Amino acid sequence: MEVEVWQKGERTMIRRGLTIILVSIVIIGGFIFGDKSKVAMTAAPDIKIAVVYPLSGAFSRNGNLTVQGIKAAMGWVNDNGGIKSLGGAKLVPVIGDCGSTVEGSANAMERVCRDPEIVMAIGSWASSFSMSSTEVTERLGIPQFSEGFADSLTERGLKWSFYPNPPYSTLSAIVLPQVIELAKNAGKSIKTAMIVGNNQAASVSFYKTAKEIFGKLGIKFIGEETWAIGTLTDATPIMQKVKALNPDVVVYMGDALTEIQMVMMKKKEFDIKTPFMCGGGWLGDPSLKFGGEYLESWIALSPSFPHKLTPREWITRALAQCRKEYSNEAWVGQELSFAYTMVPIMAEVLERAGSRDRQIIRDTGRKLDIHNVMATRHIVGQGMAFDETGRIAPKYRGSLIVQWQSGRPYPVYPPNLALAKPIWGAK
Repeated sequence: MEVEVWQKGERTMIRRGLTIILVSIVIIGGFIFGDKSKVAMTAAPDIKIAVVYPLSGAFSRNGNLTVQGIKAAMGWVNDNGGIKSLGGAKLVPVIGDCGSTVEGSANAMERVCRDPEIVMAIGSWASSFSMSSTEVTERLGIPQFSEGFADSLTERGLKWSFYPNPPYSTLSAIVLPQVIELAKNAGKSIKTAMIVGNNQAASVSFYKTAKEIFGKLGIKFIGEETWAIGTLTDATPIMQKVKALNPDVVVYMGDALTEIQMVMMKKKEFDIKTPFMCGGGWLGDPSLKFGGEYLESWIALSPSFPHKLTPREWITRALAQCRKEYSNEAWVGQELSFAYTMVPIMAEVLERAGSRDRQIIRDTGRKLDIHNVMATRHIVGQGMAFDETGRIAPKYRGSLIVQWQSGRPYPVYPPNLALAKPIWGAK
């Protein structure tokens, strides 16, 4: 009996001992695996990208909309696994405000890029601002993507800049003849034109090409009214001149949405029905819808505007991001969609590079050549490669024609991307 009791007690002690050992193993294992989990979580640090735009001043709406689009696009990349070749690393924007000056663009990029973990950069909306900020990233050896259209951006021999949108010389050569053809098909004859707008780098490129193309077609420019970018305070004398000269078409560059709104108000006030041909998709901004019938048939060129093949998810993400942090937009325009000509391409470059080394990233970007993949869905030519200057290769260049119809802008050209048919003049 005593032996039996002793044996039971021994078994009890053994069980207790084993239990303690097992519990200890679980606890210790929890710490070990917990540490491993933490190591796994920190194995793929974020990929920091400098994002420099005008968030204050005359171009604040343009800049804020573009930044919201960039956040939405980065969110899409991150939610779809991040950069898988870098352990699922997430893209994180490091944002700087360049105000609305050329000097501010360089200063802001310099400040943001003091962070040694910056891998790439994006900015700075206006071509003149990008001219300034890319000088900084060139010196620092940081690959920078810019939406700039000005031909002069790629005439400087820089090696660290990428421009996923075509230059104005290409955009104008594609669109302007189509506009003339549109007028002819509507029974209208364009004999005279007038230039109205700012004189920033991209605008100068647009005017130059328009003069060359219109000149070959026998169209005469009968007036030119320009101002320094971001300085227009009263559009009255300018629009009075348009009213007096009454050209068949106005070649217009506004850029700053505040300035475009001023011009639109005076167009309404003076009852000017002259068609406007604009050098940028900023014309499709929702804030301009107050123009009503005076916006009807306005035409703009843009390589970045939601079209038939733009993924619906990208549009809804951009609108949701905007509502969350900036404004409730009626639709996605050029500024909100600019990110989708850049961020998915940047993610593709990082994926292929499989490295955070800036030199490797730059070299990988220069060799990129992709077509008909998710990353290129928003690009007019549905593909992306870069020429020796860093500009999108000619084989993938293209432009949309965006036109206001019945209170909203729609892409009307090319036919495979159009959401409406083009018209000429107000209905």
